[in-house]
Amino acid sequence: MSASLEKLMEEGRRAVLRPLPEASTLPPAFYTSPEIFEAERTRVFRRNWVSVGRASEIPKAGDRFRIDIAGEPLLIVRGRDGEVRALSAVCRHRWMLLGEGAESSATISCPYHKWTYALDGSLMGAPLMEKAEGFDRAECALPSFPCEVWNGFVFVNLSGDAVPLAQSLAPLAEEFVPWKMDEMEIVGRIELDQTYNWKVLTDNFMEAYHHFAIHPETFEPDYPAAISYCDPAEGPYAVLRMPHKDNELSHPLFKPLDGIPEFARRGFSVFNIYPSMLMAVLSDSVIWYRMEIAGIDRFKLTVYLLAHPASTDVPDAETLKHFLREATVAVHMEDLPACEGVQKGLQSGVVRAGRLSHLEGAIHAHQKWLVGELERP
Repeated sequence: MSASLEKLMEEGRRAVLRPLPEASTLPPAFYTSPEIFEAERTRVFRRNWVSVGRASEIPKAGDRFRIDIAGEPLLIVRGRDGEVRALSAVCRHRWMLLGEGAESSATISCPYHKWTYALDGSLMGAPLMEKAEGFDRAECALPSFPCEVWNGFVFVNLSGDAVPLAQSLAPLAEEFVPWKMDEMEIVGRIELDQTYNWKVLTDNFMEAYHHFAIHPETFEPDYPAAISYCDPAEGPYAVLRMPHKDNELSHPLFKPLDGIPEFARRGFSVFNIYPSMLMAVLSDSVIWYRMEIAGIDRFKLTVYLLAHPASTDVPDAETLKHFLREATVAVHMEDLPACEGVQKGLQSGVVRAGRLSHLEGAIHAHQKWLVGELERP
């Protein structure tokens, strides 16, 4: 660790590693420093499970989609055996990217020299390579990475040595059982290019403190900031609860499944599964924010709107799906000036770590975890 990075880490430890009533945010440099960003890529995103998509996006053998994690190009593929795999999306010949604009196919073909791979990554064909002495197709398979499907979400671990996903998320899996998330369908998708640090969105998503200022008409009347609270940290995730005012029943768009607990009908919960899987779990649907982080101050945000087929079996379902999409966009558009404003404010020469409110416990938990990951050898 360089001297400058160690100095930043020491500032982070002093700010974050203390009880919430005494804690501050991470120092501003954690949102703007190239050294911190590179450390996050190698020590956080390459070593932990990262959510990349939904298994339902690739239902048939040969279906695939492209995504990058920490600069690593990946191709998520459904194999002939039904397994979902995470393969390198870089051809083993001369490094051309595979699967750009990919559609379903029985093979994976490089557009540069037509090297062709099977759905498990093994090399099937390499035209005009017969004069290459000692050429061994078996040594030219696409590398693969650990891949797990959890509640219908596809996760990838680049390092290959993370704790098994199901083990680390066992308490959440138990809570999510009534939602049958593995059976949920994508009822809408929103894609947005964002120009601020990924942690700015994570911080914003995981506190309701801003409701009365940023969402005075959309959230604050029904989900007041003052009554939100965080669960104690139990694993590599944070949980924020947002009760409905006066403990009243919420008003879902769709039909909640049987077995959804009473507390979920009288509010909703948001989750950050570390490092960056953001989810709002409502009684009738799930909203998932997927970030593809491209730089210190830029990422692609894809918002997935998910609901169970039994929930959407209601009159005017298509109209309600459209309303859910428009409402989700409207809320994000309210948050956007705040996120962009924070990023501009971080450029000031006089900024410092800010004190945390008791309503920002989920931010505190996430930032303590980040410091621990950045320090882990």
